[in-house]
Amino acid sequence: MIIVVSHQKGGVGKSTIAWNLATLLQERYFVELIDLDIQKTLTYTNELRKKINNLKPLDIKNFETPQDFKKYINKDSDKKISIIDVGGFDSSMNRLAIVVADLIITPVSDKSFELLGIKTFEKILIQLDSLVEHKIKVKVLLNNLNPQKSKLDDLKTFITKSPHFELLESVLRHRIDFDKSASEGKNVVEYDATSKATKEINSLIEEIKLILNIH
Repeated sequence: MIIVVSHQKGGVGKSTIAWNLATLLQERYFVELIDLDIQKTLTYTNELRKKINNLKPLDIKNFETPQDFKKYINKDSDKKISIIDVGGFDSSMNRLAIVVADLIITPVSDKSFELLGIKTFEKILIQLDSLVEHKIKVKVLLNNLNPQKSKLDDLKTFITKSPHFELLESVLRHRIDFDKSASEGKNVVEYDATSKATKEINSLIEEIKLILNIH
């Protein structure tokens, strides 16, 4: 089973989301995290995690060539969850990840130019439609939102009308715990189990489990 956190735009929170999903889901499932980001942020964060005695580090895989990545994809199984963090750029490996995914999550925020960014991403999806002979469906996650700001009418209208996008019910707002926890090699639940960030990420995980029908 493959979950891809993808957007051709950088700085939208893909790595933070992938990190929290992987470290939390591995408590109940066999999880592997694939770090396709050139910066290898999650690979380095996992090194911090390895130094914490009571926390289980992630099984992270990196691939240098599309051929090696394809071999891994061909071994996909319902017995494991592969969470793929793609970089904020367009590449053959990122496109392959999108094509084979069981679930694609695309984070967008309330910042300027987000509408332009998701329109550009849709152009890539349209190109990939021809490879799979159907419209690729993407779940859009409103992420890193300003808790005091709620006006996203133009963005929501575009998502609603697009055949490629559908809004997730879960929302992740701008919470400092996401940054602080990762800097210590933890997820937000491990950092503060009673925080608003914990409540939001747990809600997202439950929604993902419902979509993928995993228990």
